[in-house]
Amino acid sequence: MLNILSAFLINASVFSVGGIGEDVSVFRAPLVSRDNITRIGFALDPEYTLLNQAGEFRGIFWTNPLKLSLAVPVTHGFSLMVGNLERFNQCFDVYLESGALQVHTVGQGGIEEVYGGLKKTLGPVDIMATGSYLFGSAREIWTYSIETYRLVDTFSYRYQGQIFNLGLRHQMFSVFFEGLGEVRKITMPSDTALIDLPERLSIGIYARAGELPFGFVYERSFWNDEVYDSPNRFKAMVSRGGLGLAYYYNPWYLGAVTEHAIDVDFAIPLRDVGAANVKLVFALRSKEGVREMRFVPKLTFVLNEIFARRRK
Repeated sequence: MLNILSAFLINASVFSVGGIGEDVSVFRAPLVSRDNITRIGFALDPEYTLLNQAGEFRGIFWTNPLKLSLAVPVTHGFSLMVGNLERFNQCFDVYLESGALQVHTVGQGGIEEVYGGLKKTLGPVDIMATGSYLFGSAREIWTYSIETYRLVDTFSYRYQGQIFNLGLRHQMFSVFFEGLGEVRKITMPSDTALIDLPERLSIGIYARAGELPFGFVYERSFWNDEVYDSPNRFKAMVSRGGLGLAYYYNPWYLGAVTEHAIDVDFAIPLRDVGAANVKLVFALRSKEGVREMRFVPKLTFVLNEIFARRRK
């Protein structure tokens, strides 16, 4: 019987042990340009996570790296989109106890994404296509202890790969498909394994009830590897004025891990500059008797009017 206690350090989740870590790219849409205005976005999301098992609590606070995105109108209804994002997170800090054996496992790193693409506006519909270069590195340190004896193993990995996305968006619906993704996992010093990333289908429906806009997004990932689950996810959203509320259900591909979350966001117009968005995310992740509570205050700035004013 294993007793799992965890102290989180950087971007850490106890459930990131296994596979290629936590998939942090779910329910994600690119920044797009509208009305022939250049937009640049900055996102910062510090995070606090608390683990609970059998009355034991551990928690820590950290700040995720800054994310940038840029959308630039080019010509004849075309816009260029570029940016960087995090795709998989492999950070964790976990203690395992079984009798006299104690195992301390620390993981750091993950897979990052740099994307570029084009958007074409055809009447009320935007058609988008993007390609992403995936890269990153990870390290795991396993420390085994029995009384006064200790053994330490270190494993290092590098990642290189790509993935592509095609979709369209209308004010009443959206459809995105992601595929042709693969990552080469290079185990130091020389072993290489090819990992096929899942195809992903995302369908959104948007409507209004009087002055109340609402939406529903269904998403499914299709893993070819039978070791992983191909989960169905959904997200429901409603907004009024500058206030938005969303609930999402996100079962992980790693199996038996479920996540329920509520997002509350506030849009704050910045006169002659753009807008600031403050989002508060409250999430509960669970697997068997282990529960993980997550709180993320996310701050995003989107600057646009400053560019339009300079062109005048």
